[in-house]
Amino acid sequence: MKTMSRQPVHSGSCAPGGRRGGGVSVSPRVDRGGRVRIHRRGRWVGRVASKEVSTETRGNELSSSSSSSADANSGSRQALSNGLRGIREQAERDEQLSILMGNMRGQNLSKADFADEGVEMKLVESEQQGQSELPLTYNPKAISNYWSSRPVSIVTRLVQIGTVASGFLANLLGDLVSDAVTENFSLNKSGTSLSSEKKRKAAMEARGIARAAQLRQVLTGLGPAYIKLGQALSIRPDLLSPGAMAELQKLCDKVPSYDSDVARAVICRELGCNDVSDIFESMSPEPVAAASLGQVYTARLKSAGGTKVAVKVQRPAVLETVTIDLFIVRLFGEILGNLFPQTRKRVDIVALLDEWASRFFEELDYEKEAEHTNRFAASIAEELPQVVVPSTFPTYTSRRVLTTEWIEGEKLAQSTESDVGDLVNLGVICYLKQLLDTGFFHADPHPGNMIRTPDGRLAILDFGLMTEIDNKIKYGMVEAISHLIHRDYE
Repeated sequence: MKTMSRQPVHSGSCAPGGRRGGGVSVSPRVDRGGRVRIHRRGRWVGRVASKEVSTETRGNELSSSSSSSADANSGSRQALSNGLRGIREQAERDEQLSILMGNMRGQNLSKADFADEGVEMKLVESEQQGQSELPLTYNPKAISNYWSSRPVSIVTRLVQIGTVASGFLANLLGDLVSDAVTENFSLNKSGTSLSSEKKRKAAMEARGIARAAQLRQVLTGLGPAYIKLGQALSIRPDLLSPGAMAELQKLCDKVPSYDSDVARAVICRELGCNDVSDIFESMSPEPVAAASLGQVYTARLKSAGGTKVAVKVQRPAVLETVTIDLFIVRLFGEILGNLFPQTRKRVDIVALLDEWASRFFEELDYEKEAEHTNRFAASIAEELPQVVVPSTFPTYTSRRVLTTEWIEGEKLAQSTESDVGDLVNLGVICYLKQLLDTGFFHADPHPGNMIRTPDGRLAILDFGLMTEIDNKIKYGMVEAISHLIHRDYE
């Protein structure tokens, strides 16, 4: 019988060097009926194509089946491939679907590394002596205690938010009034031509994209927490049109930079030197890229023989700005929950915010990001040597400064090389390995974090946002994939 690969999918995390320990082996195989079954430690735990789950003890080997079964499997795979090809062709003919697919591939991003001219990020600075009182891990009570005693800062931030967002909100209100007037006019007018309806929809789509562009500017101006919110919206086709998604995707790596003198002062304070020249032979005078939490410089590290490195430096006042925004949003969430208890039963804004904020806080700790980077590199080193992960330099890394190997290359989504398709397939394999094998998942795979190196390998960057996947979720995904392969949709 022609079966699926007999290499088990291990659910334990890979230790450095690629050795696994303490993991549970999950081995998908095909039975005589062409159904995929899942084997775990000598025990059959699932027959994927059946509605029932078998728990009886079986042997590890299956008897070989006839060549007709192999032909059936081959035909099924070919049918699935043809079906997917047809879906892609249909998507290319549909303008909206084509834009959406381009968004997901990152093809609609510009090559600029910074935000448009004139865009300024509004941050909140607290008095120097009070900074140590803010928690370094997410603690709603500690954050509330800190900001509740600073009403002036709260009012200042609310004024900032109102000032930055006022133009966008006014335009949004005007759109609602205009739509109401137009709809009322259409109801009173007998009959509407097809061409008029198409023009109206096209105008609404163009207006939606314009509002998304305005919203991007607003979110950028309000700082890191709101930029992260926009990034989350940029991958939600159920909430936004493809054109609007394309605008918000620019938040992934098109944000304003800040003063390089301030960045150098942060480096000296965090790494304990008098001048950056004490550590680096040279350092780029201006950042080569900027993100919501920090910006990146290139430098030559003295202690490593002039090795070229990337130095990521966190923005000043990020902790203060993030915590005050979380405090304000959480306060409004509690007020709304008390006023509308039935709504809270359906959507608990406070609980959702707390879950999101706890992960967001991890991104503020660059030492943890360095640990994530090293762990991820070790987990794929043995089986995926074609995937490049930058090495880290712990001696020159702190909570607010991260020094890593500089990797030359171009964004995979913008590369025109002939091997891009192969690298995309490699990326899919890499993420399936994270999902079904190591359980340590890179949770920020936007186009800016995927690089094609000059020697044709795939580099993955930015390990600030990672997540753990337990065995139960892994088994569920294996079953779902098996159902999809065998077209068992019930």
